[in-house]
Amino acid sequence: MKNIRGGFSHELSNLREKLISFAALIELELDFATEDVEFADRKELKAIIISVKELADRLADSFLLGNAVKNGIPVAIVGKPNSGKSTLLNALLMEEKAIVSEIPGTTRDSIEDTIVIDGIEYRFIDTAGLRETSDVIEALGIKKTYEKISQASVILLIDEISDDADSINQRARAIRNTIGDSGKRLIILINKTDKASPGRQTELEKVIILEEKDTLLFISAKEKTGLEDLRLRLSDVIVKEKLSSDSVIITSIRHYEALHRVSESLGRVLAGLDNKIPEDLIAIDIRQAIHYLGEITGAITSDEILGNIFKNFCIGK
Repeated sequence: MKNIRGGFSHELSNLREKLISFAALIELELDFATEDVEFADRKELKAIIISVKELADRLADSFLLGNAVKNGIPVAIVGKPNSGKSTLLNALLMEEKAIVSEIPGTTRDSIEDTIVIDGIEYRFIDTAGLRETSDVIEALGIKKTYEKISQASVILLIDEISDDADSINQRARAIRNTIGDSGKRLIILINKTDKASPGRQTELEKVIILEEKDTLLFISAKEKTGLEDLRLRLSDVIVKEKLSSDSVIITSIRHYEALHRVSESLGRVLAGLDNKIPEDLIAIDIRQAIHYLGEITGAITSDEILGNIFKNFCIGK
């Protein structure tokens, strides 16, 4: 709704005005190059370019969330065989979508379906169990599991409450190594709490290692306990943390690519200012940034740069 009401256009208008003013100053200097005059304070111009680039980067970075909201936020359910991944998927969907069996390796391919939580669609992906296997088909399923992990915004790592803490920490560490510093969220779910011995949950809470953005929850997928806490956590992590009433998010791949090119062009401008390269080369990168913004709005032309010069400076024809 923020986008529809012009939030995106307002952000781009700010970019447009700053870049045109910058371009006008540089173009003006080129016209008076033989007189060795400088219309633009280099420190001020650098500050303007940095602020514009940061805004372009922020808008471009929102595409990950915008695309997820538009197409459904991908949530990968991963873990060792028989940890309860398919049971969890069925419980969340409230239907028998995935086959549940005591036989390890039952799920050999990813199974997807969606649910809506607080108005946002979540696309859950049940994957093949992670383990060493000599079965060729199961191995392909495990390979696809890691592909789904890289594509997901949230990873639900399912472990059993009877597992030892070292094994749980090892699997969590492997997931973190896979996702790297990508902003993806890891939620460790300790399943089968209905079979837990007294004090077992408290014991695991003390020894399971969590990083800053990790979450630890205890559930029973079979008994459907703890699932409401999981739904609340998903809503908190994805929506409340990243979306505010003033947020503008990008949902178009075309807009994302144009903003990315704007950022690259302005990056070259900053490098040029630091290295004191000729103004005509800097002007080229500024014009490119304006061009890429024009691909989104269709409103920016070279005439606007000239108009800015004649509007703000006393220049004869």
